[in-house]
Amino acid sequence: MTGASFLRPMSRCMSLCLLLCLGACGEDPELPPAQALTTDPQLLQQLYGAQTGPLGVVSARGLQLDERDGERALEFNLYYPDTGTGYPLLLFSHGNWSNKDSYDAVIEHWVSHGYAVIAPDHLDCCGAVSGILNSLRYGQLGLIEGRVHDMQRLLARLPEIEKLQPAFAGKSDPARLGLAGHSFGAFTAQQFGGAAALDPDTEKYQTYLDERVGAIVALSPPGPMFDTITAESWLQLSTPTLVTTGTWDIQPTFWPDWQMHLMSFETAVAGDKYALVTQGADHYMGNLICRLEREETPQDDALLMVRIVSTAFLDAYLKNDATARAFIDSDQLTELTEGFTVLSRR
Repeated sequence: MTGASFLRPMSRCMSLCLLLCLGACGEDPELPPAQALTTDPQLLQQLYGAQTGPLGVVSARGLQLDERDGERALEFNLYYPDTGTGYPLLLFSHGNWSNKDSYDAVIEHWVSHGYAVIAPDHLDCCGAVSGILNSLRYGQLGLIEGRVHDMQRLLARLPEIEKLQPAFAGKSDPARLGLAGHSFGAFTAQQFGGAAALDPDTEKYQTYLDERVGAIVALSPPGPMFDTITAESWLQLSTPTLVTTGTWDIQPTFWPDWQMHLMSFETAVAGDKYALVTQGADHYMGNLICRLEREETPQDDALLMVRIVSTAFLDAYLKNDATARAFIDSDQLTELTEGFTVLSRR
């Protein structure tokens, strides 16, 4: 990737950064009361995917694909089970300004249930300063394109990754491929299923549909943002997709109504689409993902709901597990939690 290929008009970038700063500095909205989870914890632990899986988790952090053909060096983490081989492969895309190290709470749970995961750092990673500087340099569409390109590079250079970490060799089965991400990264994952970003200069949508992808997990995906992600961005999203959000998942500048996070679920191609809504869950599950430094109460119940449903969803579509499919196609979780969590399908 070259800088020139993603350079966008400076005025548009400045507007983007102004909005980002306003959003970061704005007052937190007053949140409505949320229903508490009163279900017996022992009953919840009996649900599909609730408990940590039987496999030990190995992580190799800070690995790097070197610069090549004008592409920047790409840093990433690997996560994989300590025994066995041939596990479904997941690529995970972090949220804006976040990083590859801030999602262990969900990634390691999947790995314990038999998945291999690659999580890179994107151009907008690692804090507000670097995020804003790269927004100025590349523009919003440039960051979107760069994220997709990061994922494509990881897939194309998988043999090289296995040489960098020999213990990872044979752990993943790229023929059973899933994409996952949070917030901005959720949209990145959805692009591999047919979601599209608008190029304001050409007024054409850019799509990166990859038929190899069998499942997408989108944690708090955005609604329309700026002039690149629009209400039409998900009309061609056809790959099986799970969207998650919560009734406190709001931010005044970008998503003043938590239901905006459901737009991709509601407008995508019908069939194999799921949406999980949890009472009182915010964008970061308190401080359990993305912004671990937040001085907020950890939302452990919300995390448990995401672990349960995402594990079952992935097992259903990447492992063809009939029990997992029956679970996500039922109302068992909604009924057991008395509406604390609602799993919808279309």
